[in-house]
Order: sequence, then C-alpha cells, then structure tokens
Amino acid sequence: MKVHSTISGGRATLDMLDGLPQEPAFPVEEYQTRLASVRDGMNERDIEVLLVQHPPNVLYMTGYQTFSPNFGECMIVPLEGDPTLIVPSPELGGALVHTWLDDRRGYAPDRSNAQYIADTLRDKRLDGAKIGVEKGSRGLPAGTYEGLVATLPKARFIDGSGIVEAVKTVKSSREIEHIRAAAKTTAAGMAAAIDAAREGATDNDLAAAASEALTAAGSEYMCLSPVVTSGRRSGILHSTHKRNRLEKGDVVLLEMGGCIHRYSAPTMRTVFIGEPPAEARRMAEACLTALGDILGTIRAGVTADEVAQVGWESILTAGDGFVFHGNFGYAVGAGFPPTWADDTGAIMSGIDTVLRPGMVFHHPVALRRMGRYGTAFSETTVVTEEGCEVLTSSPREIVVR
Repeated sequence: MKVHSTISGGRATLDMLDGLPQEPAFPVEEYQTRLASVRDGMNERDIEVLLVQHPPNVLYMTGYQTFSPNFGECMIVPLEGDPTLIVPSPELGGALVHTWLDDRRGYAPDRSNAQYIADTLRDKRLDGAKIGVEKGSRGLPAGTYEGLVATLPKARFIDGSGIVEAVKTVKSSREIEHIRAAAKTTAAGMAAAIDAAREGATDNDLAAAASEALTAAGSEYMCLSPVVTSGRRSGILHSTHKRNRLEKGDVVLLEMGGCIHRYSAPTMRTVFIGEPPAEARRMAEACLTALGDILGTIRAGVTADEVAQVGWESILTAGDGFVFHGNFGYAVGAGFPPTWADDTGAIMSGIDTVLRPGMVFHHPVALRRMGRYGTAFSETTVVTEEGCEVLTSSPREIVVR
C-alpha cells in the first residue's frame, strides 16, 4: 500500500482535499488584521521573525485546530513576506481544512519539528535573524528550544512571550458572536443538569445530561467536560463527578462551557438537594451578592483591582475559614483542553490592568468549606463602555430540588 503523499512531509495544497470545503472560523481579513498587529509587537521588541508555538496562539493566528495539540505545530511569522504553518505531517488535512495561509508544511515522522523549523528558516534566509520564541508556553518544551538553538547557531533568540496575547486581549465582534453562540449551548447544558438533579441520582447522571444537551445544542468538543461535584466533595476545588449518589442535604456545584469554533462561554451554578445547611445557604448568597456587585462595577476605564475590591467586600460577609481563590475574573477565548482560559487577563487584587471594551471574562465566584460543601455562581461577560454585557443566560438563582 502506498501512503498519502502528505505523510512524507513537505508542502500541502488545497487540491489535496479533493473538493472538501474549508471550514474557516473567520474571514481572511480578520486573520490578516491579527497578523499586522502581531508584527507591530515584533517591531517593538526588535524581533525579525516570531515562532508562534503555543497551540491556542497558533489557532488564533491561523485557524489551525486539532484535538491532539502540542505536537510541534508552529507558525513562522517574518516581519515581511508570507507566514508559514508547520504541523506534524499526519495533521496536514486539518491544516488545509481550517487555515487561511498559503504556505502549509508538514514535518515527517522521522524528523523533529525543531529540525524542520530550522531548515524552513534557512530556506527563507532567516537562519541568522533575531528570532522571537514563546518561552512561557507549554508549546515550547525545553528540548525543542535547545534543538533550535543548536541547529541555528547564527540566530539570536529573544523572548517573544506575550506578543500574541496582547493582540488577543480585546475580542473582535466576530469572536464575541462565537462566544455568544457558545453561551446558548451552555444554557442548554446547565438546564439539563439542573433538571436531572434529584435525590438518588448520581453526579454522573447530571454530567451525562449536561454533555448530551450541550452537544445537541451545537457545542463542539469542550475545553473542559461538565463539572459536577456533590456532597462533601463539593468542598474540594477542581473535583468532579465520580459515581456519587446524591442525598438529601447535599450541595451540588455545576460548571460547564459550550464551545463554538473553539470559543467557550463558561458558567457555574449551585443546586441544593432538599434544604441545605444554613452555612451553605449563606455561602451561596454571598457568592450571588459578590457576583452581582462585580458585574455592576465592571466598565471600560476601571481597573481589575477596583473590581476585585468590590467583590471582596461581599465575599467577606460569608464569614471566616473558607477556601476562596481570590480570582473574580479571568479572560476566556479560543482554546483547547484542558482550559478555556486564554491567559490575557485577570480580575484580582493588585492587578492594575485597565479594562477595555471587548475584553471577555469568566467570573468564577466560589466559596468552599473544605471537606463539607462548596457553592459557586459565575457568568461570562464582555466589557463595554457603559458596563458589561452578560453573555451567559442560565437563571442566576439558588435552586432547591
């Protein structure tokens, strides 16, 4: 049997799709605008070519997506001339389907991506350039970086971390529409999970109901599977369903985010199975109050710290001894498992970032009494000149089942 020519590596062209239509998340001009902004950031740091290797950044800049990221994908961005996308050769089909670039290349299984990147830079006469690399990214393992340095002795390597993130910070109107569409699927999943919550059901039953509803409503595979943690386990941060049966008096903490074109819209809600302990209700009410207060404070021109201080005033009314992460918002955008966060901003004490229209945040207000119970409410919002628009739409209320 002869394997497809793409498996051997090299360039890939659209005729290889045999008539299969492309699936772009955005028109070409949107990607070109992003490219121009990234080049402005390169100029500011005196970088002649940027290697974009953080998978969510490669997605943002090219449209490239796969459910198997972190396998050496790289966008080569010169200050002038056409950029190049490099992926593992078996992934060239996905690169052709999703990306806008003309220069798509795959590296063969018998070669490392560092070697192939270096050879491509030599072909482009950029092997002696000032090369920016995303040192802070999981997409650049130490071995890959060392391989690049060893195979490109004439180059000068500069930390290019944060250049793409600076462009991603403010979402375009098209990005916000994808997040808005994702929010509709989130609402369907949350409603299904709440409807399935009853004494005798298991946390897996709720997770299954949410997953089915999210998918039926149009969500793609999610950055994070629906989180359902119940009973005493709800007091443990980042725990989720594990075949536990719901009993009277249990607290159920739910978190989920549907995904459209890799953009997520997360939300959190709390359900009580029967009348809850008084302390748990007080915790839930404090979370609701804090969430409402921060949403009422957010607007363009205020700082993240100012919003966080308002949130703290409400959270502290719950009492002492609770586990709280101190994060009243983190930026969300396009991404891959295991996170929908896009590392472009946070709303916490001491962060003096000035909020701008188009910033999108998930606001996870959660309190936990470790080993007893946990409560949480959250929304996904976009900052506007006058305040913020809440994109998620599940009823913001304590539910008793």
